[in-house]
Amino acid sequence: MRNTKRLCCTMLDTMGPEIIVLNRPEAPISLTAGDTLTLTCNKSVAASATVLPISYPSLAGTGLAPGSQVFVGQYLFTGSETSSVYLTVQEVRGDEAVCTCNNTCILEGLALTVHIAHMRNEAPILSDSDMSAIRQWGAANKIDYVCLSFTRNAADIGVVRAVLDSCGLEQTRVMAKIENLEGLVHAGDIVDAADAVLLSRGNLGICLDAEKMFLAQKKLLRACNLAGKPVMVTRVVDTMTDAPRPTRAEATDVANLVLDGADGILLGSETFRGKYAVSTVKTVCAICKQAELCFDNQSYYRSLMEYFGCYTLHPNLGKREALASSAVRAAAKINAALIIVFTVTGQTARLVAKYKPACPILTVVCPDIKSDGLKWTLLGEVQARQCMLYRGVLPIMADPDFSLPGGAILDYAIAYAKQVGMVRSGDKVVVSQCPRTGYSDVMEEAGVVKLITVDDHVIPGSAMTFNHPLFVIGSMETLNKQND
Repeated sequence: MRNTKRLCCTMLDTMGPEIIVLNRPEAPISLTAGDTLTLTCNKSVAASATVLPISYPSLAGTGLAPGSQVFVGQYLFTGSETSSVYLTVQEVRGDEAVCTCNNTCILEGLALTVHIAHMRNEAPILSDSDMSAIRQWGAANKIDYVCLSFTRNAADIGVVRAVLDSCGLEQTRVMAKIENLEGLVHAGDIVDAADAVLLSRGNLGICLDAEKMFLAQKKLLRACNLAGKPVMVTRVVDTMTDAPRPTRAEATDVANLVLDGADGILLGSETFRGKYAVSTVKTVCAICKQAELCFDNQSYYRSLMEYFGCYTLHPNLGKREALASSAVRAAAKINAALIIVFTVTGQTARLVAKYKPACPILTVVCPDIKSDGLKWTLLGEVQARQCMLYRGVLPIMADPDFSLPGGAILDYAIAYAKQVGMVRSGDKVVVSQCPRTGYSDVMEEAGVVKLITVDDHVIPGSAMTFNHPLFVIGSMETLNKQND
């Protein structure tokens, strides 16, 4: 980021209570349909074609019983490879489960994960390795998000939040990964407690009937949209792990995610071990851009207004939400080319992005300094990176001098937008700032939605060039102002 001047949001993905196969041999493990295979919690046993030791401490209380379905496959499995096995439990003997293989396969890959359908996983939400990674690597690199694997309820989010606070990562946000039935059941509480949500369709698809997956997906996307929480979705173009093109169904799936309100797509095996990683990214981006052109922004906006009762005598909309929604409505009415948002914490950008306007949102993050009486904390760079998860938002950072009252920050924002081709002379622009009083000298204002025309705000006798189209940070001297 320092070398390219490009903002990049960083995320640490936890292992959580995920179950893996232990003590694997160097050679792959071959299994044949109809074979008997035993899962054991005895960690001293070597893995073989007849027994697989797993990392879970005990099968007691898990709900495992004859007839239960178990899946064992390589990390980031796609479902199309022959390196995964489906098992049916025949008998449970203490901490051992005797199973029958339902298909022939060769177990191989970086790691083998175990998924037990309808299991009550009571292991700690953060493993020892997770705690170490957060406190050492995470703290040293000031990570922006922790992706909490196998989130089961809101209490799990509280646990990781306490760990982050204890190691100086108060600004780091939590993305809850919903990938089991328990998490799906408590999705409402999880959405409220988390800063963002990731729908892990691979793991969730194992413990959920295929015909119910679409309904769970649509409900979760809608819940996140109503709450204004960014939501990401996994497992979109598995075919491109080994093929240069997605299937028609996969391409349609990506487009439908955009139309259903997803904020982002998370690629897994396609880029982790795929043969066409770069092509995959380009293909998914192209599909998303095309789907964006078909997104019905006005119908989506009206659906939110109806949900909040804004067409009734008793709307349930706070002042911040009202200003954010008004900015989006104004942009639609005047056919604005751009919405410019000024923010310190990123909340204003999130609220405006919640209503998914048709035009991009240029978010100018104004640095600020806070003190808790013991130390000073700089707000700005982390918030700018975190804003990258919001759909339609392009964050940049401003020099602190121009963030103060009377500064030229709006002129610089418009000049930047012109240079990168977001607006042209004569275009309409909506400027939005939510109320922010009694906090500090930065962005001290009661809240405003302003309509302007490009070229109404210019810096006389000067032209500006910027280091990079996505990153403006540090002293404004680095913007290389040049006289005409």
